[in-house]
Amino acid sequence: MLKIPTFIIGGLLIITGLASYLLQDLGLSIKLNGPLADDAEFILSDGNQTIPLEIGYPSSKSAGEYAFWVVHLLNQNHAKDRSQANFAIEHGSTAYDKTSFWHASSKYDTQTALATHAQTGELGDLKSTDTNRSVIRFVYKNLTGNSSPVSLSSNNWQNIDSKIALNPGDSLTFDKSWTAFIPGIIGILLILLVQVAEKKPNSKKHIMHLAVSVALICFIMIGFNLLPKAWGEMNFLKGEPYGIIHASSLKSIVMLSSAGLLLVFVIICVQSFISARKEMAAQSKVEADKKKKVLDKVKIKNEEADDKKSDKDDEHEDEDDEKSSKESTKGDDKKSDSDSKESKTKKSANKDEPSKPLTKSVENDEKKIEPATKKEMDYRSKEEPTENKKEEPNKTTASSKDSNFSSSKDQDDSKKDTDDSINSGTEEKEEEKPEPKSDGEKSDKEEKKE
Repeated sequence: MLKIPTFIIGGLLIITGLASYLLQDLGLSIKLNGPLADDAEFILSDGNQTIPLEIGYPSSKSAGEYAFWVVHLLNQNHAKDRSQANFAIEHGSTAYDKTSFWHASSKYDTQTALATHAQTGELGDLKSTDTNRSVIRFVYKNLTGNSSPVSLSSNNWQNIDSKIALNPGDSLTFDKSWTAFIPGIIGILLILLVQVAEKKPNSKKHIMHLAVSVALICFIMIGFNLLPKAWGEMNFLKGEPYGIIHASSLKSIVMLSSAGLLLVFVIICVQSFISARKEMAAQSKVEADKKKKVLDKVKIKNEEADDKKSDKDDEHEDEDDEKSSKESTKGDDKKSDSDSKESKTKKSANKDEPSKPLTKSVENDEKKIEPATKKEMDYRSKEEPTENKKEEPNKTTASSKDSNFSSSKDQDDSKKDTDDSINSGTEEKEEEKPEPKSDGEKSDKEEKKE
């Protein structure tokens, strides 16, 4: 999304930098570390004309004060007249010849002192202005199409800082400053960062943030620091007391356009970031909704599976309950069967027990019958004991068989059953004891005795 706008803005910045570099005037900057030598002579030359610099009469050893007087005197005594004469020629005047000229400016507190003096006419405290360092910026305004080299020479380079060693009589050549291409450098850097971001999608976010940071820092530096200074310098040269009409405004225009392009780039990037954040938020919301739907489906499936498991568990529990109930009913049936068997055995025993007294009552009834004759009586008296003896063991054997039969069926009965059988045996013995004889039997025995 940012690739096309970056290429457009970067291309415009490159064009701006190229235009600034190609259209700028030739210039030269010298740095003063202290006061200039008293016998120093500085000469400006373009091959056609030479202009000596006026140092003036500084009242201190401050580098700023020396730079102040050099700039002020060059603009007032040389650049002002040449610029206004050329302006008159451009408007049809024939009283003057068109010529090239130099004008100068400075930096830091020295430039502030120059601007204050131009506005109010006050010099201020020049002794404490840039005491140990100051800068003089010379600009050559080529209005005649001169192709000869432009230079500054001196017989004494004392307290002038230079990258090369300067000897008396050496000269420094005017040239174009590479700093005019700074907007183009910024545009190239932004394009490269976007290209790298496109090739590395994983680092795209960080690289684009770096690009925005670079653009924002450059915008702040140009828009709030360099542009006001360039604008002030242009007004200082064109305004009173110097009135250098041909002072170039290219520097101010380039900085203004560069700051505007960088601001547009920052705004576009911020908008892109905001839209990207919104898209990411929307995508994350959609993904969250999808995940939620999937989780809901999984939960529903798990709940259904749990319900099925619970139903199966309930069925198993019901089956276990049925089995346990069946087993309990079987146990109850077995117990009832055993109880019924016990009751049957007891009933059978009870049935067998009353049969014995019946036999005895029959015997008694038989004994009560009076015999017809003594023989019959004797015969009966002889046979009755034998018969009683025979019948009694038979009865006892029958009862014992019944008891054995019941015990064989219920071998696992408790001790109570054995006690009952013992009690029944004791009752049988008691029943077997002879009952007291009646009066009839006693009379029969007495008759026998008689």
